[in-house]
Amino acid sequence: MTRAKIGSYHTEMNRNSWLSLVVLFVVTATSGALAAPKYLPMDCTALVDLLPPPPTNGSPAALADLETVLQVQADRTPDQIKRAKRVASQSVMSFGQPVLGEWFTAKNLPRTQALFAEIDKESQSIVDAQVKKRYLRARPYIFSPEVKPIVGRPDNTSYPSGHSAAAALWGTLLSAAFPEHAAEFKTEIREAMWCRVLGGAHYPSDTVAGQMLGKAIAQAMLKSSAMQEALEIIRAETAPFRQPVEREIPAPASTAK
Repeated sequence: MTRAKIGSYHTEMNRNSWLSLVVLFVVTATSGALAAPKYLPMDCTALVDLLPPPPTNGSPAALADLETVLQVQADRTPDQIKRAKRVASQSVMSFGQPVLGEWFTAKNLPRTQALFAEIDKESQSIVDAQVKKRYLRARPYIFSPEVKPIVGRPDNTSYPSGHSAAAALWGTLLSAAFPEHAAEFKTEIREAMWCRVLGGAHYPSDTVAGQMLGKAIAQAMLKSSAMQEALEIIRAETAPFRQPVEREIPAPASTAK
């Protein structure tokens, strides 16, 4: 090899080494960001592997799933359609309003809104990015043309229900912040689950799986100190809007003799 060729070779090697270092830095930085969730544990394998597979097409369970969707569709009332559409566009704020009050809004509670944006992002990294892609179950209206959805036609997969997972996540975390309302939040979780079936967007088994996964994610998050700090922030920011618990004042003792 001539001296010129050797020099060119070393120049190319140096350029490639530099590019490799840049790529390594970017990959490392990105991996580090993804590998360091704020609320979830570093290893989320147990959450990703939590659910059993959905019913196999053609199985009795799958046929029962479809029959339920079709029967609910046949019996839908205007009020049920309204409920299904409300849940379809649901946020943590609209989820919490029936329990806490109309004041539970992003405008009134910007810190709470920002915290749940982070929480939702971490949850979706499991529900949407991993579990849905593992099972790839077709939506009811994709599987059967008899299904007529009234809440749009989401183009992602059906199992588990993301809306049900989000409702279970929010309900579990808000129950931890406001334990006196835990029973009411459970009712709102069930409402979200049923409304996804009412809307024709999911099978019942999708919503049950979503509820299981969302609750498990929330319980994992509640073990972190970051989530406990977040709950304190939520309680503090909502305190001026929450009604104080009224205490019954005993009547004064009679002085009559």
